Amino acid sequence: MEPVKKYKRFTYNTALQWLQARQGKLSSDTKPLLDVSSPPEFKGVAGVWTPEDMFVASAEVCAMSTFLSFGGKKNIPLVSYKSSAEGVLEFIDGKYRFTKIRISPEITVGHDWTREQVEEVVREAHTNCLIANSMTAEIEIAPTIVLV
Repeated sequence: MEPVKKYKRFTYNTALQWLQARQGKLSSDTKPLLDVSSPPEFKGVAGVWTPEDMFVASAEVCAMSTFLSFGGKKNIPLVSYKSSAEGVLEFIDGKYRFTKIRISPEITVGHDWTREQVEEVVREAHTNCLIANSMTAEIEIAPTIVLV
Protein backbone atom coordinates (compact mmCIF):
# COMPACT_ATOMS: atom_id res chain seq x y z
CA MET A 1 0.00 0.00 0.00
CA GLU A 2 1.37 3.38 -1.05
CA PRO A 3 1.61 5.97 1.76
CA VAL A 4 -0.73 8.94 1.54
CA LYS A 5 1.16 12.13 0.73
CA LYS A 6 0.61 14.78 3.36
CA TYR A 7 0.45 18.34 2.06
CA LYS A 8 1.42 21.36 4.11
CA ARG A 9 -0.98 24.16 4.88
CA PHE A 10 0.19 27.77 4.60
CA THR A 11 -1.23 30.96 6.05
CA TYR A 12 -0.54 34.49 4.83
CA ASN A 13 -1.34 37.57 6.89
CA THR A 14 -1.77 41.22 6.06
CA ALA A 15 -2.87 44.28 8.02
CA LEU A 16 -4.51 47.44 6.72
CA GLN A 17 -4.75 50.87 8.32
CA TRP A 18 -7.16 53.48 6.95
CA LEU A 19 -5.53 56.89 6.41
CA GLN A 20 -8.10 59.16 4.78
CA ALA A 21 -10.87 59.14 2.17
CA ARG A 22 -10.37 55.85 0.28
CA GLN A 23 -6.71 55.42 1.09
CA GLY A 24 -4.76 53.21 3.50
CA LYS A 25 -1.44 51.56 4.32
CA LEU A 26 -1.04 47.83 3.74
CA SER A 27 1.53 45.83 5.68
CA SER A 28 2.61 42.23 6.02
CA ASP A 29 5.26 41.01 8.45
CA THR A 30 8.62 42.60 7.55
CA LYS A 31 7.68 43.65 4.01
CA PRO A 32 7.67 47.31 2.91
CA LEU A 33 4.47 49.26 3.56
CA LEU A 34 2.28 49.88 0.52
CA ASP A 35 0.01 52.86 0.02
CA VAL A 36 -3.29 51.50 -1.28
CA SER A 37 -6.52 53.02 -2.51
CA SER A 38 -9.51 52.47 -4.70
CA PRO A 39 -8.66 53.27 -8.32
CA PRO A 40 -9.43 56.79 -9.57
CA GLU A 41 -12.37 55.48 -11.63
CA PHE A 42 -13.94 54.43 -8.30
CA LYS A 43 -13.15 57.74 -6.50
CA GLY A 44 -9.73 56.64 -5.29
CA VAL A 45 -6.29 58.19 -5.41
CA ALA A 46 -4.23 58.20 -8.62
CA GLY A 47 -0.69 56.81 -8.46
CA VAL A 48 -1.41 54.40 -5.59
CA TRP A 49 -1.62 50.60 -5.71
CA THR A 50 -5.20 49.34 -5.89
CA PRO A 51 -6.76 45.94 -5.25
CA GLU A 52 -7.34 45.75 -9.00
CA ASP A 53 -3.64 46.35 -9.72
CA MET A 54 -2.64 43.75 -7.14
CA PHE A 55 -5.14 41.21 -8.48
CA VAL A 56 -3.67 41.42 -11.98
CA ALA A 57 -0.11 41.60 -10.61
CA SER A 58 -0.64 38.49 -8.47
CA ALA A 59 -1.47 36.46 -11.58
CA GLU A 60 1.54 37.92 -13.39
CA VAL A 61 3.98 37.31 -10.52
CA CYS A 62 2.70 33.76 -10.02
CA ALA A 63 3.09 33.03 -13.74
CA MET A 64 6.73 34.14 -13.56
CA SER A 65 7.63 32.42 -10.29
CA THR A 66 5.98 29.15 -11.34
CA PHE A 67 7.75 29.31 -14.72
CA LEU A 68 11.07 29.91 -12.93
CA SER A 69 10.42 26.95 -10.63
CA PHE A 70 9.53 24.51 -13.41
CA GLY A 71 12.23 25.88 -15.72
CA GLY A 72 14.82 25.60 -12.96
CA LYS A 73 13.99 21.92 -12.45
CA LYS A 74 14.62 21.37 -16.18
CA ASN A 75 17.80 23.50 -16.23
CA ILE A 76 16.36 25.98 -18.71
CA PRO A 77 19.18 28.27 -19.94
CA LEU A 78 17.26 31.43 -19.01
CA VAL A 79 18.81 34.69 -20.11
CA SER A 80 15.94 37.03 -19.24
CA TYR A 81 12.25 37.11 -18.36
CA LYS A 82 10.08 40.19 -18.39
CA SER A 83 6.34 40.50 -18.75
CA SER A 84 3.35 42.78 -18.83
CA ALA A 85 -0.24 41.97 -17.93
CA GLU A 86 -3.65 43.41 -18.66
CA GLY A 87 -6.78 42.66 -16.67
CA VAL A 88 -10.26 43.27 -18.06
CA LEU A 89 -12.83 44.39 -15.49
CA GLU A 90 -16.43 44.22 -16.70
CA PHE A 91 -19.90 44.84 -15.29
CA ILE A 92 -21.68 41.49 -15.50
CA ASP A 93 -24.89 40.34 -13.81
CA GLY A 94 -25.11 43.49 -11.72
CA LYS A 95 -21.51 43.63 -10.45
CA TYR A 96 -17.96 44.24 -11.56
CA ARG A 97 -15.64 41.28 -11.97
CA PHE A 98 -12.43 40.45 -13.77
CA THR A 99 -13.25 38.40 -16.84
CA LYS A 100 -9.80 38.03 -18.38
CA ILE A 101 -6.15 38.56 -17.57
CA ARG A 102 -3.64 38.42 -20.42
CA ILE A 103 -0.02 37.91 -19.38
CA SER A 104 2.61 38.58 -22.05
CA PRO A 105 6.04 37.35 -21.01
CA GLU A 106 9.13 37.85 -23.14
CA ILE A 107 11.39 34.90 -22.37
CA THR A 108 14.94 34.81 -23.67
CA VAL A 109 16.79 31.49 -23.46
CA GLY A 110 20.01 30.01 -24.73
CA HIS A 111 19.99 28.55 -28.24
CA ASP A 112 20.43 24.98 -26.98
CA TRP A 113 16.69 24.96 -26.18
CA THR A 114 13.90 25.00 -28.75
CA ARG A 115 10.87 27.27 -28.83
CA GLU A 116 8.70 24.17 -28.27
CA GLN A 117 10.61 23.23 -25.10
CA VAL A 118 10.11 26.71 -23.67
CA GLU A 119 6.42 26.69 -24.63
CA GLU A 120 6.00 23.38 -22.81
CA VAL A 121 7.46 24.88 -19.61
CA VAL A 122 5.11 27.89 -20.02
CA ARG A 123 2.11 25.52 -20.35
CA GLU A 124 3.20 23.39 -17.40
CA ALA A 125 3.75 26.47 -15.23
CA HIS A 126 0.38 27.94 -16.20
CA THR A 127 -1.41 24.68 -15.36
CA ASN A 128 0.24 24.68 -11.92
CA CYS A 129 0.04 28.39 -11.05
CA LEU A 130 -1.83 28.47 -7.75
CA ILE A 131 -3.06 32.05 -8.19
CA ALA A 132 -4.46 31.39 -11.68
CA ASN A 133 -6.04 28.20 -10.36
CA SER A 134 -7.74 30.26 -7.64
CA MET A 135 -9.26 32.83 -10.01
CA THR A 136 -12.49 32.69 -12.01
CA ALA A 137 -11.20 35.09 -14.68
CA GLU A 138 -9.81 33.55 -17.85
CA ILE A 139 -6.01 33.66 -17.68
CA GLU A 140 -4.22 33.79 -21.04
CA ILE A 141 -0.47 33.45 -21.38
CA ALA A 142 0.88 34.89 -24.64
CA PRO A 143 4.66 34.41 -24.60
CA THR A 144 7.24 35.82 -26.94
CA ILE A 145 10.21 33.45 -26.95
CA VAL A 146 13.64 34.63 -28.01
CA LEU A 147 16.46 32.14 -28.64
CA VAL A 148 19.99 33.53 -28.40
